[in-house]
Amino acid sequence: MTKLFVHNIWFRLFGPIFSGTLVYLLILLINDAVLFLQEDFLTQELWVCVGLAYLTQEFSRLLLVGFERLNWSKSLIFRMFFQLLGSMMLTVALVSMAIYVYFDKVLLYEPSSRELYVFNATFSCITLLYVVLYWAHYFLFKRNSIKLEQELLAKAAIEHDFSSYINGIHPELLFESLEAMLVLMKTNPTKAEDLADDFSAVYRYLLSNRKHEVVSLDEELNIIRSFIRLCNQLPHRNISLGQVSHKNGHILPSTLIRILEGIVRTTIPTNVDPLVIDIIEEEEALAITYMPEEKLQHQFTKDMLSFLEETYRYYSNLAITINEYDNRKEIKLPKLNIS
Repeated sequence: MTKLFVHNIWFRLFGPIFSGTLVYLLILLINDAVLFLQEDFLTQELWVCVGLAYLTQEFSRLLLVGFERLNWSKSLIFRMFFQLLGSMMLTVALVSMAIYVYFDKVLLYEPSSRELYVFNATFSCITLLYVVLYWAHYFLFKRNSIKLEQELLAKAAIEHDFSSYINGIHPELLFESLEAMLVLMKTNPTKAEDLADDFSAVYRYLLSNRKHEVVSLDEELNIIRSFIRLCNQLPHRNISLGQVSHKNGHILPSTLIRILEGIVRTTIPTNVDPLVIDIIEEEEALAITYMPEEKLQHQFTKDMLSFLEETYRYYSNLAITINEYDNRKEIKLPKLNIS
C-alpha cells in the first residue's frame, strides 16, 4: 500500500498548501470577509490554515498507516467506519488544541465557540475528503492489482502453452530428420523409406498423445525403439537400447523421448562405440543410465528437465534427480502409480 497517493512525498508537500488555502477562503466566505483579500492575501491567518492542513494531513496519514499495519478488523466496512471516525476525532482534537494555542499566545484572547466550530467544521470536511480519496484510490489500486495478477497468470499460461508446443514438436529433431531424408532420397531410397516410417511413427505418437495425461510404459518403450532407429539414421549416431527392466507402469507422454533426445544432443557423436542406454525400474523410480561422453560446452543438466519437473509435481512428491557414479550418469524419474 506504499504506492497509494497519500504516501507520495510530492502530495504530502503540496497537498496541504492547496487544502489550507481552500480552508482559508471558506472561512473568509463564512465570515463574509472575502473583500479582505483585496487588501492582503498572504496574511497570518492563511499560514495558520496551511500549517493546520499540514498537521491534520500528516496525523491522518499516520492513522491510516496504523490501521493498515494493525489490520485488526476483517470486515472492510468496520475498518472504513473506524478509520473515518478516528480521523475526524483526531482532526477536531488537533485543530481545537492548535487554535487555542494560536489565539492564546498570538492573538492574546480565547477563541469563541463559533470560531472553533467554523475551524473544526471546515477542517473536518477536508479530512473527510482526504479519507474518501484514500479509499477510492485504495479500491482502484486493489482492482488494478487483481487485473495485473490476472494478466501475469495469462502471460504465464501462454508461455507455458508455447513451451509445451515447442517441446511437443521437437523442432531440432524435425529438421534434422527432414534433412537426412532429403539426402537419403538421392543416395539410398530404400533407407529413406525406413527413415520416413520411423519418423512418421515418432511424430504420430508425439502429436496424438499431446492431450493425454499419462501413457503406459510399454507404449513409450515401443516408440523409443523407433526413435533410436530414427536417431541412428542421422550423421555420426550410434545408439542402442541396453538393459530394459520394467513392469506395467505409467509415464507422462514423450518423457523418455525427451530425455533420450537430451542425452543424444549432449553426447559427442561417434560411429565407433555405441551409446548404450539402460532403462531399469526400481522401487520408487525409473532409472535411465548410460556411459557419458558429453560435449565440452553442453552437458546434460537438470535445467534441461525443468519443464518435465514442473509437470511431474502434479503427479508425484518426488523430484527428478541426476546422479553420476562409476563413470555412469543416472537419471531417475518418479514412478507414477495410477490405480
